[in-house]
Amino acid sequence: MPIANSAKLQKEIDVMIQHIIRELIVEFGKSETEAIHLVEQSDVKKSLMQDPSGFHDSPYHWALSILTDCDEAEALERHLYHH
Repeated sequence: MPIANSAKLQKEIDVMIQHIIRELIVEFGKSETEAIHLVEQSDVKKSLMQDPSGFHDSPYHWALSILTDCDEAEALERHLYHH
């Protein structure tokens, strides 16, 4: 991959990660620290680098997937029953 495309992809990944963190905070009640930790733990960056088709999923769906993978049932239940 040319350097320009790699830099563009990295920027797009960083933007997606910021949107996912925002969803975890706003929609699921996580603190910023918790949200960042969950995103890092889930390897979103690596997933998007390996398969850019992940950009077709919304940040909300990424957040749901991350919470499910990390067994964050309490956050999911709180979200589902309070909306």
